[in-house]
Amino acid sequence: MPSKRKIQKLSAADLRSSRYGIPLVTADDPQNVVAEQYRVLRANIDFAAASIDKLQTVLFTSSEMSDGKSTVAQNLAVTWAQAGKRVLLVDADFRRPTLHRTFEVPNDHGLTTVLALNDQPASVINTTNVPNLYIMTSGPMPPNPSELLASDRMLKVLDWMKQEFDLIVLDSTPLLLVPDAQSLIPRTDGVILVAMLRKTRKKSMASAARILKLAKAHVLGVVTRSQLRADKGYGYGYGYGYTSTNLMNTDQAEKEKPTKANVPAKETPTSAVAIKPMVASAAASSQAAWSNFGYTAAASDGDDEQVAEKEDPAPAVNKKATLVDIHSHILPGLDDGANSLNASLELAREAVSNGVKAIVATPHTMSAKYTNEAANVMKAVDAFQAELKKAAIDLTILPGQEVHLTGDLVSALDQGKLLTLADSKKYLLLELPDRDLPLFTHNVIFQLKSRGIMTIIAHPERNSYLLEHPEELNKLAERGALFQLTSASINGAFGKRIADFSIELLRRGFVTTIASDVHDFADNRRYHLAEAYELIGHLLNQQLVTALKMNAARIITGEPVDSTTIEEF
Repeated sequence: MPSKRKIQKLSAADLRSSRYGIPLVTADDPQNVVAEQYRVLRANIDFAAASIDKLQTVLFTSSEMSDGKSTVAQNLAVTWAQAGKRVLLVDADFRRPTLHRTFEVPNDHGLTTVLALNDQPASVINTTNVPNLYIMTSGPMPPNPSELLASDRMLKVLDWMKQEFDLIVLDSTPLLLVPDAQSLIPRTDGVILVAMLRKTRKKSMASAARILKLAKAHVLGVVTRSQLRADKGYGYGYGYGYTSTNLMNTDQAEKEKPTKANVPAKETPTSAVAIKPMVASAAASSQAAWSNFGYTAAASDGDDEQVAEKEDPAPAVNKKATLVDIHSHILPGLDDGANSLNASLELAREAVSNGVKAIVATPHTMSAKYTNEAANVMKAVDAFQAELKKAAIDLTILPGQEVHLTGDLVSALDQGKLLTLADSKKYLLLELPDRDLPLFTHNVIFQLKSRGIMTIIAHPERNSYLLEHPEELNKLAERGALFQLTSASINGAFGKRIADFSIELLRRGFVTTIASDVHDFADNRRYHLAEAYELIGHLLNQQLVTALKMNAARIITGEPVDSTTIEEF
């Protein structure tokens, strides 16, 4: 039922944030004086938290609407990430969410679907362009927001978040309008109260202080903001009411629960929206179902193997030490790659000599010549893995496809004809036409993302249209597309122009990882991975080499990749 509370007239800043999200001055203009003030504020909060054993969950709230709490929460989350902490920014304001608009991601799944529809928490986490910053949107508006936030499942979700992130920033509701924030106060380490000078009433602040005292909140401080500055782009508004058009269909919970037969053998996280709701049984409701998001560099080899043994039917891969190839045509006789078993085995030996430990076999599909459907690829992978064992070649083969862009791609995916990389349900390798960028490309990327699948565009450096119009890469990146370069392109096997373009893409931060795209023993179609990584380290830096290698390993386990700041064309 709609609230009878009189809705406050929205300012220009309110309208901006409602439509476009929060202005992130800390990310967009880090040298700005306002960004510097946020860094000072971050330092003050860290100092105020010195009395706490460990500050890991921070709740941002206000007494009234339009006080700027989301602006403060989201900008401070950026500064903590910039300081080197791995930060998860959570939109716990189900009634008036803004996080999905700030970062331009779908809001079909989020915290509400984790709590009400049993999505995996890892599956609704998005990466961002700010290194170390991850986000979880609110999800559709539920009929019982405060009850969800007060539930035992919310407590379990918070415990999982603490295991995976250094800091969890919760952007919640105003204290005096609805009880949602009050449900979270006992579950957080510290609370920040935000007020707007010349706007927030003293009576409201007093009431908010009383609520915080009764809840025994550890108040880290009160942030006051200028209303004049807010209307210049750093403000936020509510207009609180139960008028959301993105409402949760609670009947979905029963309809979408998979039976034992259709629960994926490997439940992996996604970066945008959920793959499939999980069955929330008492036996599988907590850490075992969610632990596959953890990928800190500090994790031990033994821990990596233990998780793989419990959750992943494929052989364990140590992400810190192995070289992974996510794009190859190594399976014999399926496409224009290896034309015989002997050729495939020779390519496998060459891969091992390059230091490769795991390869995703990605035969062409949905092209004019090849229609290698998922079931056939899976069989071919199993057969080739058996041959590798006979030949004593220490190499893991994982299933995948290089999917040619067509208008019915999403339909084929829904019908089960397509495979994600390593069958992780997280990343799909997309092949663009050689000389074109169809108008529907952006829609396909969006549709995949709405299904919890990130698009990795294969060898964009070899697309002649992108070579002539590199600014189109900006739009693809904004849509959430990731990019994989071919190692031979970097080494110059496809010519100087493509090699130069490849290095430029790497330098600008567009590249998520590199792969061999190995086909046969032609000079530009064989393994060049080791020398390509060596060249990148020489021309650019070793940190980039490490990030590219780690991203390849994370892709095959379905984990979020490290995001980078992109310098647009």
